[in-house]
This record gives sequence, C-alpha cells and structure tokens, in this order.
Amino acid sequence: MTSVTFKIALLSAAALAAAGCAGGPFNGAQHAQTIAETHPIAVDSQVVTLTISVDATTTDLSTLDKARLRAFTDSYLTNGHGPLTVTGPSGAGNDLDGHEASADIRKALNDAGVPWSAIHGATYRAGAGSGEDLILSFTRYVATASPCGDWSGTRMREFRNLRTPNMGCATMNNLAAMIADPHDLVASSETDPRDGETVVRAIGLYRAGQVTSSQVDKQIDAQTGAGQ
Repeated sequence: MTSVTFKIALLSAAALAAAGCAGGPFNGAQHAQTIAETHPIAVDSQVVTLTISVDATTTDLSTLDKARLRAFTDSYLTNGHGPLTVTGPSGAGNDLDGHEASADIRKALNDAGVPWSAIHGATYRAGAGSGEDLILSFTRYVATASPCGDWSGTRMREFRNLRTPNMGCATMNNLAAMIADPHDLVASSETDPRDGETVVRAIGLYRAGQVTSSQVDKQIDAQTGAGQ
C-alpha cells in the first residue's frame, strides 16, 4: 500500500468515526435539556366550591357554616383569582329565602375583606321541592411537577456519565409545593399603585431645602462608618 493510499484510508476512517460520534446516542439533543425542561412544572386552574344549605327556619348561618365561610374567604383572599361567585337557586318554590341568604353571605364576604366588585351573583335552575343550596366558587391555580420514581436505564446512564431520569425531580416538586401563588408562573402579579402622598411630601421637602432621605439611612451610614 502506497503512502497516498494509506493516508486516504486514515482520513476515511477518521471521517466515519466523526460521523458516528455526531449521530450517536452519546450527544443527542435530549442530553442537553435542563432540569426544568426534563421535569417541567405545570400550572392548572382549579375551581374551589363551598355549598351552604339554606335553612328557611332561621335568618342566620349556623356556627359550622360561619367557620366554613371564614376558611373559604381566607383561601380566596390568599390564592383566589377573578371573581368570587355566589350562586343561588331559582324556581325551587320559595326563592325569597335563597335571595336573602345570598345577600347575607355577600355582606359577610365583604365584611371579611372581599371587595364588592369581586363578588358576583348567579342563579341555577332548581326544581320544586328540591333543596335550596347556595354554591360559592372561585378559581385558583395549582402547580404540579412531573412524578418521580423513574429508575429505568440507571446502569446505562452511569456507564455513559449521564444524569439519571430522577435527577432534579425532587427539587422541582419541592419548588412547586413552595410557590405561594402558582399564578405567578403564568403572569406577573400586579403592582400596587404608588403612594401619591409620599411623593408630594418628598417634593415639598426638596423645594423647602430640607433633607429628603430617611433617618434609617443615616443610622446605617453611621454604623457602617463606625465599623470601618
């Protein structure tokens, strides 16, 4: 074999080896995925409901229903999105009791901190003689990560120095459980409007030639300088 032929053979072998590595299983696109892509957190909407039976013999809620209503209201104020709907019966024979109970519940919701603009009313068709239940509902969001426990191909992955399918799964599940409001993963929270009185007061001090910085900043500067 001549030297030229030998060089061509070596180049051909190197090209075949490079092609095999490029298309082989060791450097596929799935191996470049991040933990968040391997174990994504899904955010789904969930409707939370509370059913309260209307008692025609009394105009007040029972102690148990009051406690359930308080817990339901706290849940809405913490994780609720959109309106809180109070749905009452219609056509059950005596709609007056249902309307009065709905009004009382809406007032109780407002007293607990729910704005009137967030309380919506609705009705459902009930047959004569059927129970008169009030249904309260709102929407919240739930974050769920992918399930853990996939031990398939562990030895093969260790041989190839690849991470196991469970790598990062527990971390993503813990993160999904710790998120205060999963809706923040869908859209950013609305910011509160700025305090106009604070802005006007600062401008007034500036025009008067007075110091506008807070006393806390001065104390921190003094402590920092003393420690140097």
